[in-house]
Amino acid sequence: MMEERYTLIKNLRLIDAQGKKTDGCDLLFLLKEGTGTVVDIGKNLPTPRVDGTQVVNAHGKTACPAFTDLRCSIPDPGFVHRETMSTGLSAAVTGGYCRVLLAPTSDPLPDNGGIVREEAEKCKKMWDCRVERAVPLTLGGKGETLCNFEELQKAGAAAVSACGEKKDPDFEKLSTALEICKKTGMLFIAPAGEKSIENHGSVNRGRMSKLLKDRGIPAVGELLALSKAILLSKSLDAPVHFPLVTLSESVKMVTKAKEEGIKLSCGTAPPYFSFSEEEILLSGNNAKLLPPLREEKDRLAVIEGLSNGAIDCICSDHTPCSESEKRGERGKAAFGAVGLETAFAAGITHLVLPGYLSLYRLIELMALAPARILKEDASIRVGGRCDLAFIDPTGELVYSKSNLRSRSCNTPFLGRALRGRITGMYVNGIKQF
Repeated sequence: MMEERYTLIKNLRLIDAQGKKTDGCDLLFLLKEGTGTVVDIGKNLPTPRVDGTQVVNAHGKTACPAFTDLRCSIPDPGFVHRETMSTGLSAAVTGGYCRVLLAPTSDPLPDNGGIVREEAEKCKKMWDCRVERAVPLTLGGKGETLCNFEELQKAGAAAVSACGEKKDPDFEKLSTALEICKKTGMLFIAPAGEKSIENHGSVNRGRMSKLLKDRGIPAVGELLALSKAILLSKSLDAPVHFPLVTLSESVKMVTKAKEEGIKLSCGTAPPYFSFSEEEILLSGNNAKLLPPLREEKDRLAVIEGLSNGAIDCICSDHTPCSESEKRGERGKAAFGAVGLETAFAAGITHLVLPGYLSLYRLIELMALAPARILKEDASIRVGGRCDLAFIDPTGELVYSKSNLRSRSCNTPFLGRALRGRITGMYVNGIKQF
């Protein structure tokens, strides 16, 4: 029989992002059979008269629901020189995440029930951060034969991701997969761009590509992919998630689709509201991303989309690369940036402090909304899980190779001082730090 233990956290400032308020309170939870369940929330709660009860004084620290990430790459097995499951999930918890949806980027790909089941069991036994699995659209990601999604769901898969295929999937495969997701309740993630177009350059096509004499990646790749996602959702009346909005025109398209009642959700990542395309001149290959950083008007439009609800959530888009993969010529360097540990701080620094968003809206975008897209409830409530992130919105940290938990350090935030720190975590009632 597993031990049952009560923990009473006293003198807590608990953020209610939905109610847009912060209350001073105590929080009592019970850890039983590996699950931490909130028992009571209120002022001056009495200590349970149960042996082993722990009392923790939070001394007025602020806490909020822990975050959920809908776009995260931990390419283990196959690419442990970039990231291992251990280092990746350590980075996630350090960044305030209690749940990550892993993109299918490992080798072998999680395209059969055996692989998904084995990974789920391993993660459950070894790490406290909850791991949800997105599976590829086709076997081996080759774009030919659809995976058996019903089998994969029974093995524990939560989503089907059409990103990362070796070639652009045709509309028939996308619609067939979406029909199955509609029936099974799995999340369907549309491609973020057109692979045949994205292979053309290293930076955004326009002023910066001309300056750098780079062929450039045109905006039309994202717009075509988003158009497909909208048409898929509309034609099948089924939910579709578009993972990365980076363009002002994309924000307009999403807004119009939602006004028409189309079941589309979408996200963006911190680099796209923090930097414009000129960042490649300062951070070099650490700012080489896919989609690429866009123009300043696009950055401001993304911020507006986060503010007005056109964009539903913020993901980390954690894409680790080794130093050797980022070194050398821009055209040969790998795309991507790590983001699990910097996402919250980037949101505070580039959204909250300038006055674009409230702290409540940022927490909605990082915790409650992405969990809802996965059909989960991340709010801190009686009867719910105790997934709690302690935050210091004014704390500052300069991000460096030595203080990142990730195995990789490829990020344009490297060497920058950001405001906003995660100072403690409970995941499922278990204290992480």
